[in-house]
Amino acid sequence: IETVPIPSSRSAAAGDISVHRDPAGVTPVSPALMQAYEALQSGDLARAKALYVQVLQAEARNMDALLGLGAIALNEGRLEDASRYYQRVLELDPRNSYAQAGLISIVGGADAQASESRLQQLIARDPSAVLYFCLGNLYAQQGQWPAAQQAYFQAYQMQQDHADYAFNLAVGLEHVGQHRLALDYYRKALDLSFKKGHA
Repeated sequence: IETVPIPSSRSAAAGDISVHRDPAGVTPVSPALMQAYEALQSGDLARAKALYVQVLQAEARNMDALLGLGAIALNEGRLEDASRYYQRVLELDPRNSYAQAGLISIVGGADAQASESRLQQLIARDPSAVLYFCLGNLYAQQGQWPAAQQAYFQAYQMQQDHADYAFNLAVGLEHVGQHRLALDYYRKALDLSFKKGHA
C-alpha cells in the first residue's frame, strides 16, 4: 500500500504530515492463489497443484504460482520440473531469493561449497527465513550440526509460525546435545502443525 504525504495549509505551518492510502497501488490477490497457498501449507499437495495451475492459466507470469509449483515438484522429488519452475521465476525476477534457494537446494549436493557461498551471499543481501532454512539443510546434509542448528534458529526467529522451521531447529538442537530445548521445539512444531490442519 502506497502512502503519500498530503500537505495542508495548517499542517505545513505546524510541521504535521497527513497521509492517505492510494487505492490504485493495491493489487488484489487472486482467491485461487490464496486457496492454493493454504492447501500447500496444510499438506494437500494435489489441491494446491491444481489451484496453482489454474492461476497460471489465467496469469502465465504469476511468480507465486510458479514458486508454489516448484515447491510441490521439489517435495515430490521431481527435480527437473522444480528446476524448470524456479528458472521461470528467475527469468521474471533474477534476484528472487526463493527461486535461487530452490535451485540451490536441488544442486546443493553437487557442489556444497559453492552452494554455501551463494546462500551466504543471498543472506547478506536480503536475509530471509527460507534462505537460512536452506543453509541449515545444506549444513545438515554435511553433518555440520552446530552450523545447521544456528541457521535453523535464524530461520525460526524470522518466521516463528512455520512448523518446519521449529521442527528442524529441534533436530539441530538434538544433534548438538541440547535435548531438553529440542523437546520444547518438537512440541512447538507439533502445535504449529495442528494449527495448520496437519501434523
